[in-house]
Amino acid sequence: MKHRKPIVIANWKLNGGLDLICTSVASFIGKQFAAQIAICPPYLYMRDMLTFLQYSELQIGSQNVSRYESGAYTGETSAQMLKQAGCSLCLIGHSERRAMFAENNEGCQIKVRTALNHGLLPVLCVGENQQQREANITEAVLREQLRGGLSDIDLAGKALCVAYEPVWAIGTGLAATPAIAQQVHQFIRAELTQIFDAETANRVRILYGGSVTKSNARDLLQQADIDGLLVGGASLDPGHFVAICEQASEFAVIERVAI
Repeated sequence: MKHRKPIVIANWKLNGGLDLICTSVASFIGKQFAAQIAICPPYLYMRDMLTFLQYSELQIGSQNVSRYESGAYTGETSAQMLKQAGCSLCLIGHSERRAMFAENNEGCQIKVRTALNHGLLPVLCVGENQQQREANITEAVLREQLRGGLSDIDLAGKALCVAYEPVWAIGTGLAATPAIAQQVHQFIRAELTQIFDAETANRVRILYGGSVTKSNARDLLQQADIDGLLVGGASLDPGHFVAICEQASEFAVIERVAI
């Protein structure tokens, strides 16, 4: 029986504008969710979202965070700045940043530690690409990403999320079946047990990301080790995203009744 509160995170990536902000805010008016819901808009719109959602339980997150605290690092935004701006969480090591901006496991580890030090919930993204999947080295890739990104991290009194996003499924319309996703999530939790301990691994929430829609969300969330969803394209349709959040909340209510 699961006991971890479901979490749904919208990653708008380099999309959105005032129209999307307004329609998203309107979609959430009067809505209450048992699941934890967060939206990661582009930096420019964070303040607007925080202002519009200040009386809501929805949280705002960042799509990235700097590994640096301060200094001559043009274009960077520190964990402290994000926290002071009102952010609750941050994505780290998203596959697009790994592929396009050469982010590596060492850099992700620094970002995880920095986020934790400033009270942000780090969401470490891991996943294999199509070639790695076809070569049957998914577990080896994930093991390297997890151990590299979480080495020497102290989670005492702190929270962490891991997002499994198979690169071959992101934005392609192809999604891992719930059974395959569960198998990978189970492996990730076993690795977290090796990195930390069983108790810590059991409280880390593991999200699935990769062509998540309202059509597959419920089946994914029903899996024992899938604790939430990282939603990309579908989050740009406010009504679609609300439907996913409602499904996650239904699951959270079922969990509370079962307990």
